[in-house]
Amino acid sequence: MLSYFQKSLARALLFAVVSSLAGNAFAAELITSKSYVFDATSQKSFEQISTEATTPYTGVLSRGYTDAAVWLKLEITPPVDAAADDEIVLRIRPVYLDEISLFDPLDKSGKTRTVGDSVPITANEFTSLSHTLVIPAGDKPRAIWLRVKATSTSLVSVEALTHHEMMQSELMLNLANFGLLAIVGMFALLVLVNWVNNRESLYALFVVRQIYYFFYTASLFGIHRLVFANFTGINLDAAYSWLVVIATALSFLFEYRFLHEYAPPKWAKAVLYALMCWSLTAIALMLFGQTMLSLRVNMLLNTIGSVMLLVLSIFFIDAKKVEATKDKVLLSKRMVVSYYLTVTFVLSFSLWPYLGWVEGNEFPLNGLVAYTLCSGLFMTALMQHRANKQKLVQDEYEKKLMLSDQAVTLEKQRREEQTHLLHMLMHELKTPLSIIELALVANNDQETTSGYVNRAVGNMKDILERCVKTDRLTEGNVDIRLAELNLNQHIFELVESKTGAAINFLAAQTFKVKTDSQFLTVMLGNLLDNAQRYGDEQEAIEVAALQKQNAAGEEGVSITISNRPSAASWPDADRVFTKYYRSAGAEAQSGTGLGLYLVRTLARLVGGECLYVPDEKYIRFELWLPS
Repeated sequence: MLSYFQKSLARALLFAVVSSLAGNAFAAELITSKSYVFDATSQKSFEQISTEATTPYTGVLSRGYTDAAVWLKLEITPPVDAAADDEIVLRIRPVYLDEISLFDPLDKSGKTRTVGDSVPITANEFTSLSHTLVIPAGDKPRAIWLRVKATSTSLVSVEALTHHEMMQSELMLNLANFGLLAIVGMFALLVLVNWVNNRESLYALFVVRQIYYFFYTASLFGIHRLVFANFTGINLDAAYSWLVVIATALSFLFEYRFLHEYAPPKWAKAVLYALMCWSLTAIALMLFGQTMLSLRVNMLLNTIGSVMLLVLSIFFIDAKKVEATKDKVLLSKRMVVSYYLTVTFVLSFSLWPYLGWVEGNEFPLNGLVAYTLCSGLFMTALMQHRANKQKLVQDEYEKKLMLSDQAVTLEKQRREEQTHLLHMLMHELKTPLSIIELALVANNDQETTSGYVNRAVGNMKDILERCVKTDRLTEGNVDIRLAELNLNQHIFELVESKTGAAINFLAAQTFKVKTDSQFLTVMLGNLLDNAQRYGDEQEAIEVAALQKQNAAGEEGVSITISNRPSAASWPDADRVFTKYYRSAGAEAQSGTGLGLYLVRTLARLVGGECLYVPDEKYIRFELWLPS
């Protein structure tokens, strides 16, 4: 289901995650113990807090959403063999913590140093996208305090590293973060390119989501603080909060549109509507200035909503109905459930610490990035699979439409030919029938009357015979029997049977041709009839045969039939072999316009060809047959 490109992205993702986890693998642990105190009023001083009892914790502090200021007490042990003036760098994450103030007994300045999302990135005391503070190593263990205030969750990670270790750790961390961001960007680019070829509304919404997630991921890494460092009028803390709630709303809008294609029942539609309204509620709270409440509502939506989407995909998607669906291209139930199972699993481990439901660890710090990558990879593969199926269905539909159009065109052509044939028969049979009627009414002798009638009947038989043969050729109902024939004998027999204009046959030798006997009679007969009917009655018809190669170098015999033009004049060279074609001057003569069409068609069936090759004086047809 995954393309080569998507598999490559997955490998790159694994590398980036490993690099991120390895960022501190070589760093010595300088924080020996951690504890915290909640300041519910956010008004207490350091002197007041320092006398209160603390609550120990390990790893990453995770106590959910709270208005309280959180004071962290960290026991710092100097590095082995460290000088008193060596430095220790504190790295505090995530980047969306508003204010982190330092209280260090070794800081004699009495000045409170503050970093965070609400202050410029230039306040960092070590170059980093994270929040950093620098403290002296000292010569003995001591306790330092950090006051943390956040509009969002109280998820706090603090690391203490030597200056050298921090440089190495930052290199690995930045490598991982920018690698992950590049992968998200490639996903966005991939789906954009696919949408250009797809142009489906659902895919368009997916493109918007992925492009938005690219910028959202960049803000999770703190890149927005670097980009807007010189724009003092921008409240980055508020901007990030808006990014969070809009990302959720956009995600659930896509999920709503995605699942809506599966024709959910009323109860499932109600759940989807409720989730959409839930996300809109978070946006409304932001508009009314209730930022923390909005973020809390938004986080609950992500946590609970993912589980609800998984349940919906399991219970309302009918696998048999999906397989039987013809009007839409739908992914299988197994694919959809697998997607929501993966998303729910990742979000659960990522977001529960945000809400304070479980103890924190390093994973939630980049949990939303993990969700972006996993959902992007999985859904991109699903959407690509869906697009491929869509193309197959579209190609099949276009093929059927083309065949239908061809059938309609053929039927229209057949009806037009039938109409043309009917008009031609009515026109051509009218003359011999009139002759028969006049001959019967006239008081001529029996021999004269019989002669008129026989000629008229012969004309009618000729017309009907050509129509029948043409119909058989059109339907492919012909039986070809090739044999070696004496061409000269066939021509002599035909010449003797013809009455009217004289026919001269010139041949230096006896020629053999490999063809169908009946076909040969029809071809030569029609060419001679055409020459007699439309040629000058005072001039003889010239028939000649000679050995000749065709354009492909094949050996054969060329038969030319030449006559001077009569009042019917010269035919149109481009239309002379067209079915039912008759020149304007030929309307006075009886005919169907099928004779020359039959000649060329039959000639090609036996591997020959018939060409119109006139010169200045003669109308000339050349019939080439293999020998």
